[in-house]
Amino acid sequence: MSDVIKNMIAKNKRAIFDIEAIVQFNVGQIQVARSTIEENITDAQQSYLINAAGNRELIMRTTDDVFRNRLMMIEQLNPTNADQEAFQLSMANRVKVEYLDHRTKINRKMASIALKMAEAIRALGEVSQTFYELNEEMVNYIDEVADTNGQWLDGELKQQMESASHHGNESRVMEIEEVVRTIKSSSIETRKMIDDTFRDASELKEKLNNIQDAGNEMRDQVISLREKIDANQKRVSEHIAG
Repeated sequence: MSDVIKNMIAKNKRAIFDIEAIVQFNVGQIQVARSTIEENITDAQQSYLINAAGNRELIMRTTDDVFRNRLMMIEQLNPTNADQEAFQLSMANRVKVEYLDHRTKINRKMASIALKMAEAIRALGEVSQTFYELNEEMVNYIDEVADTNGQWLDGELKQQMESASHHGNESRVMEIEEVVRTIKSSSIETRKMIDDTFRDASELKEKLNNIQDAGNEMRDQVISLREKIDANQKRVSEHIAG
């Protein structure tokens, strides 16, 4: 082996050792980043359950009750002339229209939210599909390497060594050097992507936690509001009994 080739191989070995540290560090950081994102999925689900399920249902029932009280109050009026009777009937209609108008606006916003949910689930499905394709790519690569290993064991590797030449070795060493440069450049770009993912995941986690806290506070607020509505309902009930 010439000193030139020997030095080139040693240089490659050092470069490979250095780049291996970067690549393996990225492997670990990607796993941590994915873990952080998956924690956000859990937080997002919890936030969804608080706001979309629990609070929404409680608020809808409370809305029904507050308008139920309002209609019953109108029904308890005792008109003594035609104008008062018209007032009672038209007020009942107006309350029903107010309720329906409110419900229509809410329905429109609910439909918009449902569309966003569908888009989010579709995006998650696309991520799953991308993972499947990535796994398939890795399986195919492993299969190819395993086939090559079998060929080497059958004597191909030994034959390559026995037919080795100075020119072939030099070409291989230069090729390795170029691949190492490409790996380093790609790994640096990947590191930036990982850092961006960490930042976005951290910001999202804080936002989701704030939404959860706000949702819990709103639940307490609605419970207090129900106490007011229940008190009004009791007063209306007393009028009915009277």
